[in-house]
Amino acid sequence: DWVQVEELDLAKLTKNLTASTESPKSVQDVLWCGFMDQYNDAYDKVAARQPVPLKRNETKEFYPVTTTDDPVLENLAINDTGNVFITDSILSHLMTCTRSVYPWDVVVQKLPNGTLFFDKRDNSQFDYLTVNETAYSQPDDQEGINTPERLSLEATMIHQN
Repeated sequence: DWVQVEELDLAKLTKNLTASTESPKSVQDVLWCGFMDQYNDAYDKVAARQPVPLKRNETKEFYPVTTTDDPVLENLAINDTGNVFITDSILSHLMTCTRSVYPWDVVVQKLPNGTLFFDKRDNSQFDYLTVNETAYSQPDDQEGINTPERLSLEATMIHQN
């Protein structure tokens, strides 16, 4: 289904990630997008004796777009604002890949002008939170309600609300 270009073992990947430790000479914000809702302080005090019910927010919609489908990144690429484009979820996966126990797949497209697009495959698990990532034993339930996929979907829904 796909052609493997290169395979890196963990030691080689770690060496490549830590090889360049130079800080960029200048940093600037290109664009600020989106908004943050007000944080509910009641969630800081959640305990077994003080539960806080979770409410489903039906008025919000979440769009897990890929890098090439993101209209903001597309405008930045058209205006030659940068030469490397990646979404936050893909970047966070790359930053934590040395500790990940779950498989992941990144597609890198290089345009003729040298611009790089880091993308995810369709129907991948990039947009879902991981569960039991640091557990000593993974869940044994492969067909019930506690499969890693279902727990991941539940954690993502709670996080988005």
